[in-house]
Amino acid sequence: MQNETLFADVIVPLGVPNKYTYRVPKEFNTSVQIGKRVLVQFGKTKIYTGIIYKIHTIAPTEYQAKYIDTILDDNAIVNEKQLKFWDWIAFYYCANPGDVMNAALPSGLKLSSTSHIQLNPEFNFEETEHNYFSEKEHLVIDTLLVKTNLSFDDVSQLLKLKSAQSFINGLLKKKAIIVYEDVKDKYKPKLQSFIRLEEKYKNENLLKETLGQLEKKTFKQAEALLYFLQLQKNKENNLNGWIKRSELLKKVETTAISALVKKNIFTEEQFEVGRLLFEKSNSVIKALSKQQQKAYEETKAGFKENKPVLLHGVTGSGKTEIYIQLIKDTLKENKQVLFLIPEIALTTQLITRLRAVFGEIVGVYHSRFSENERVEIWNNILLKGTQDKGHKTQDKLENLKFNIQNLQEEKQEISNQKNEYKIILGARSCLFLPFDNLGLIIVDEEHDNSFKQHDPSPRYHARDSALYLATLHKSNVLLGSATPSVESYYNCEQAKYTLVELNNQYVESGGTSIDVCDINFFEKSNQMKACLTLPLFTAIENALIKKQQVILFQNRRGFAPYTECKQCGHVPHCVQCDVSLIYHKHSQKLICHYCGYSIAPPKTCSACGSNNLAYKGMGTEKIEEDIEVLFPKAKIARMDLDSTRSKYAYKQIIDDFETGNIDILIGTQMVTKGLDFNNVSVVGVLNADSLLNFPDFRSFEKAFQLITQVKGRAGRSTDKGKVFIQTTQPQHHVINYVSENKIKNFLADTLAERKQYNYPPFSRLFEINIISKDVNEVNHLSQELFQLLKPTFNENLLGPEFPLISRIKNQYYKRILIKTSKKETALTLRKTIYSALDDLQNNFKNWKYRVSIDVDPV
Repeated sequence: MQNETLFADVIVPLGVPNKYTYRVPKEFNTSVQIGKRVLVQFGKTKIYTGIIYKIHTIAPTEYQAKYIDTILDDNAIVNEKQLKFWDWIAFYYCANPGDVMNAALPSGLKLSSTSHIQLNPEFNFEETEHNYFSEKEHLVIDTLLVKTNLSFDDVSQLLKLKSAQSFINGLLKKKAIIVYEDVKDKYKPKLQSFIRLEEKYKNENLLKETLGQLEKKTFKQAEALLYFLQLQKNKENNLNGWIKRSELLKKVETTAISALVKKNIFTEEQFEVGRLLFEKSNSVIKALSKQQQKAYEETKAGFKENKPVLLHGVTGSGKTEIYIQLIKDTLKENKQVLFLIPEIALTTQLITRLRAVFGEIVGVYHSRFSENERVEIWNNILLKGTQDKGHKTQDKLENLKFNIQNLQEEKQEISNQKNEYKIILGARSCLFLPFDNLGLIIVDEEHDNSFKQHDPSPRYHARDSALYLATLHKSNVLLGSATPSVESYYNCEQAKYTLVELNNQYVESGGTSIDVCDINFFEKSNQMKACLTLPLFTAIENALIKKQQVILFQNRRGFAPYTECKQCGHVPHCVQCDVSLIYHKHSQKLICHYCGYSIAPPKTCSACGSNNLAYKGMGTEKIEEDIEVLFPKAKIARMDLDSTRSKYAYKQIIDDFETGNIDILIGTQMVTKGLDFNNVSVVGVLNADSLLNFPDFRSFEKAFQLITQVKGRAGRSTDKGKVFIQTTQPQHHVINYVSENKIKNFLADTLAERKQYNYPPFSRLFEINIISKDVNEVNHLSQELFQLLKPTFNENLLGPEFPLISRIKNQYYKRILIKTSKKETALTLRKTIYSALDDLQNNFKNWKYRVSIDVDPV
């Protein structure tokens, strides 16, 4: 093999449909391996990080294979099961392999390529006339003589230019410089400073003498030494004699530590440590009730039949306790567990509960983590030892590590404090982690639409993808929900899944009563208290008197959905999207929630000039303001995207609510999902109509799920909770199903309706969007594509139609919907769609447009 000419098919992180074949340099023949990262050239100058997908001896016939530039890893960072999973995602969701790679790999493992310049070694600067170069060009050349190379950004900063492209182009024309691509490794291990006593101070007499001298001359240094000795006695803080500098700084000034280091009393070193540390928890885990035990045994029986299990448990029934028992069983088999949740907010409570049982083998992985944190989780699960990040980067890392021989054992001791994660908790991106022995996948709140990725491609659904991942690992799958999706319930009816039910709450004396409040009636009778009907207002008053808590749900953030001129009716819209601008009082801006465009609130109408403007509707900010006026003594907080942008904002709000520091929590759908608060006695759905009146065949299902979920936040302890649903449609069938708790009736009626109109789960949907800046092009191209698809799909082809929001970020969208029978083969369907898109591309080569395909849209 060493003398063979080898070729490697490489996945590059670009939107191209095929893998690209590269030639393997002979010196890499023994180290080339599927799943390793390589640096490859794609295009004239750009260098990318690719993943080796296949190794063979067949040269490409359509183009001359370029050589692989560098192999970055000692061991594969992607295993073969992952590559099979990537293939399935790309095929099923009509995505390019590079799109899947981009979604799968943390950005810290994808090296960034940035252009640099250096002096041209063949250019003779001594023979040029002084005025050949401008003053700025001389400045850059002089800097390059000192620094060897500069990035384009460095040149921009040096010359105080917005863009240095044209300036650099001038130097290139004069052949004074050359441009090259330099690749930087984004991942940097976390280094932490540790302090230890110098070896000679292990002599107690010398230590006492030194301490006495410090007390006479520099008391703060003596205080620092005493506190260090105190920490050393605590085994949790003491790592083979080393104490974290951060621990010392809790009670000691940094100048005192630095002074003791200078006096050679302390030794200070930096060690690479895991950055994924969590607080320890003292949560109490309850024993399984009789019904939970029965559900647990039925779930195990379902696993033995090699079927996914749908655990349908009412809110507050204690599904998490069953999850914990199943996780214990899986760990006994020495297998890994993946615990998927729809929202990052849920990790806060779940990580506390899971760590109380399983300790630090529980890891968390989601998009709020930094690049470095996500890479550490990846490498931890990979368990393949230290990765080679390329020669240059490795040298840098080695310099950061410790070259002193007698520190090697201590370094290993501290590095070993990193935990091996056997349970991973997180959102949909967890599916792509390098599991090699996955035994159980739990998908909590399986009905939730947040499991679906919308943009960019691949537009995968985490729940459905988890089912395929489980087949690769031969692992068990448990889907849990109080409001199962119509598709999952149908699969139980078809005996594809095993249905296990928990019909009672864990706390039998709890539960909720539901009051449907007709907004029209209370408005006509002048019994509204701002945004609250009188019964809800009274219930909140009583709850606050009893020191109980309240959750108010409104699925719209901001202060007001739109601003209207009372004279002419004009509403300010986004200049880039077909939506009204939403008023945010906190930032004093009108903001577009699609593209981020913002303006200051207008003082006069831009259409008629009137100053008679009014904010219409209500978002969470407006409700927060009204509630502060109505209940001035209550402690109020808001939980929405605006108030939880920082990494630990969710945790802070949830901790404050759990400990009673918040009386009333106002929020969007973040407050509806899986959160467990024992002291909540009142829940208010402030406007159910906004959920019911959305033009989508799933709108009733989504409304039923959201209202049922939010009502489940009340009555989770011994006291009965009260739920108030405010609506102008009190007789709506969805409201009736929720208030009477008839979930099976709702699912049966919904399935009958879906069957009548041939919607999922009785068909499969493909949504194709034509996207362009030119609305006329969008109209023409979508009609052309419709005609290309019509011979195959006939009456199963719907559209082309503009969606509810037809323009986003100055791009127009027009969509075609394909309904297909589940009996049709997946390969045939995709071939037909791709063939039509290829014909469209060939017919309109010079037109600038994009196409997006969404399989199983939600």
